[in-house]
Amino acid sequence: MIQQKKLPWFLSLWFFVLVGMAGGIIFGFIEPLYAKQLKPIVDNFIFVIKIFVGPIVFFTVISGIIGMGSLKQLGTIGAKSFLYFEVVSTLALLIGLGFGHFLHPGLGMNLSVQDMDVSLISKYTAHENDVTSFSNIMLSAIPDNLWTPFIKGNTLQILFIALVSGFILFYAGARHRTKIISKLHSIQVFLFKLLSYVMWFSPIAAFSAMSFMIGQFGVNIIWHMFGLVLTMISACLFFILVVLGAIAKLAGFSIFQFLRFIKDEIILVFATSSSESALGPIMQKLKNSGVNESVVGIVVPAGYSFNLDGTNIYLSLVIAFLCQAFNIHLSLEEYVVIILVLMATSKGAAGVSGSGFIVLAGTLAAMHGKIPVVTIAILLGIDKIMSELRSTTNLVGNSMAAVIVASMEKSLDKDEFAKVIK
Repeated sequence: MIQQKKLPWFLSLWFFVLVGMAGGIIFGFIEPLYAKQLKPIVDNFIFVIKIFVGPIVFFTVISGIIGMGSLKQLGTIGAKSFLYFEVVSTLALLIGLGFGHFLHPGLGMNLSVQDMDVSLISKYTAHENDVTSFSNIMLSAIPDNLWTPFIKGNTLQILFIALVSGFILFYAGARHRTKIISKLHSIQVFLFKLLSYVMWFSPIAAFSAMSFMIGQFGVNIIWHMFGLVLTMISACLFFILVVLGAIAKLAGFSIFQFLRFIKDEIILVFATSSSESALGPIMQKLKNSGVNESVVGIVVPAGYSFNLDGTNIYLSLVIAFLCQAFNIHLSLEEYVVIILVLMATSKGAAGVSGSGFIVLAGTLAAMHGKIPVVTIAILLGIDKIMSELRSTTNLVGNSMAAVIVASMEKSLDKDEFAKVIK
């Protein structure tokens, strides 16, 4: 295991990220015009992180496959992962819908569909079928070429390339397996070292992200539609502390210990509103904590497309909210249909800019106008803070999935894991 040197809390990266966030909020209030011009810094930081994500996922998956005793183990990991994804993500959908239905965040708004501006959401409805069609989601995993997925950081396509490459090397490199794995590990160590240097720029990215948010939307981004934001926070906390907490307890550890273990990545994701910004660091941290490399390499990248728990909570919650805000009444059967549709469409909410809105638009369209697609325009103003909540929950859910699948596979060094998360 790679031992990470412990730094005093005031010299830790998470502390500097928090300082950057606080400074960004203050700067956004004082100089909103300049603050709005800082968005390119955030975009460029995430772009650089995506460049690292591709090779890290690629080499981790390949070395994980080659290191397996047989490809049967890969099939077992994949089957258990997708079963876990489906159960937990469905619970997330039910929680979002339940919190929206019982807390009534949109009750009394009495909005009219006729007052909505269709042009505000045109860019999200133009490609809704591309994201929400199951066949298109599966076909989108096959890249047109080998380099574009790495440049754009398309995790699903990189996973596909890595799986194919891993299969080839598993058979072709049987005689030289130890030497190949050694070389791959050396490359991974080098990539993680470079990434660790890049991550020290994350406080600047956090400062820029917070400055832009406050400068662009003003203080209203925090208070506007406060009820919906508070409901989203409550639903995400319930999911993490109760649902994932129960799963963690069954696996023999505390959810609070686990959250403390990944706090650096949680803060980074919340600051940048992108769960991909922590993909490389969380994979490294899980590997160093006793989670088998094969499990990390398969479960975490796959989870970024098929286990978006925070996004699922958001999608089902805002559908309940829209019904209340526009006085649209749905029967129990129609709510069941919503869950069934979301179980399929939510799988496409990854790797696409504005995917949350696109998937939401596609889901509403699939309901044949019962809830007009134009109603999502009222969510545009608070999408930034909602994005932070769902990205953070996605990160926690995917990190937990890797630990649980490793535990089911008996591929978790429980002594090492217990020592690390204390």
